[in-house]
Amino acid sequence: MRKLQINQNTSDAVKAASLNEIDPEFVDFGGLYRMFGIRRSHAYVLADRGHIKSVSLRRPGSLKGRRLFDVQSVRDFLARQMKEGAR
Repeated sequence: MRKLQINQNTSDAVKAASLNEIDPEFVDFGGLYRMFGIRRSHAYVLADRGHIKSVSLRRPGSLKGRRLFDVQSVRDFLARQMKEGAR
């Protein structure tokens, strides 16, 4: 069984995807900021309140991992904000 390895190469892949204009399905904190201008602390608040979706990838028992955010859920959240602001 192959273990998931989160390292600099993973982050490089996310950066390369955004540089090549590939529309990623998930992004890390850096990608979330580059795409939407949402910083880490605000992303946690939005995820905790259920406004956007995220997942934490980590090995069982590990303290550290990698949090990824669902890009479509962020787009949906922003669209709802625009609609509510247009009233």
